[in-house]
Amino acid sequence: MNKVIHIKENAEKINGQTVVIKAKGGANGKLFGSVTAKEIANIVTTKFAVKVDKRKISVDDIKAFGTYNAQVRLHPQVTADFKVQVVEE
Repeated sequence: MNKVIHIKENAEKINGQTVVIKAKGGANGKLFGSVTAKEIANIVTTKFAVKVDKRKISVDDIKAFGTYNAQVRLHPQVTADFKVQVVEE
């Protein structure tokens, strides 16, 4: 039970937050490549001190600058919704 409470506290740290990722881009607001779940997981882990598995992150393909909705599953019954904002480096 204690572990679930800890997981819910971690979800509250992430829920509703925005993480900013700097990326290189070309013309028309397109990125060189795309932003990966691994990059998102690393930033979430660093910013919120919550270890996140890249395989537990759900987000659309990010291939352009902008803001995207994302979700991370921390536990089978605990998810956190957040935004990923991609800005030019």
